[in-house]
Amino acid sequence: MNRIEGEVRRDIVDFGKALYERRLVNGMSGNISGRIDDEAIIITPSGHCKGHLKEFDLVRMLIEDGKVTAGGKPSMETPFHLAFYKARNDVGGVVHAHPLHCTLLACSGRTVRTDLTPEGILYLGKVAFVPYATPGSKELADNMHAAMSDHSAFIMENHGAIAVGKDVAEAFYRLETLEFLAEIQVMAEGVGKLKALEESEVRKVLSMAEGAKR
Repeated sequence: MNRIEGEVRRDIVDFGKALYERRLVNGMSGNISGRIDDEAIIITPSGHCKGHLKEFDLVRMLIEDGKVTAGGKPSMETPFHLAFYKARNDVGGVVHAHPLHCTLLACSGRTVRTDLTPEGILYLGKVAFVPYATPGSKELADNMHAAMSDHSAFIMENHGAIAVGKDVAEAFYRLETLEFLAEIQVMAEGVGKLKALEESEVRKVLSMAEGAKR
């Protein structure tokens, strides 16, 4: 799976803008990556709004060891992006966002039902529920790795959503579909009981340098 680097950069910028305009991310949240080839990816930088990215803002890095070969500081969520590219040759794009209805389900311990529409079954399959771990941690990457082998869409407990695809475009469209189904589910079933983070985790997150910029 080889792509021209410039095309991958343009896709990330274009779909980052779409994520922001459609309110699937807000502020500095979310991250996007795209595969160039078997050795390298392009990923969004830390601390940048996804709606206002430029191609030169993006970071090129090696899949094998995470070494940055162009650009500045990559997203703090880089570990789980790299985990996808190492484990699955079919993945050419990863989109992580915090859509409202997906996140409501994530905070109430539920995943998204895809049996509500034919599109959900055909386009998403079963959505994995990934147990909580601190953002950017190896534990979160490990939790993702345990779930990623046979899923294309994921709800991350108390965090948000991820979708993958053959490229950034397909990952984005899957995430958009995931949020649509989540909205139907929340409207039909209600929000449910929300689960807050443990106080120890709150302290950990607050202590992380630039923790909110991913």
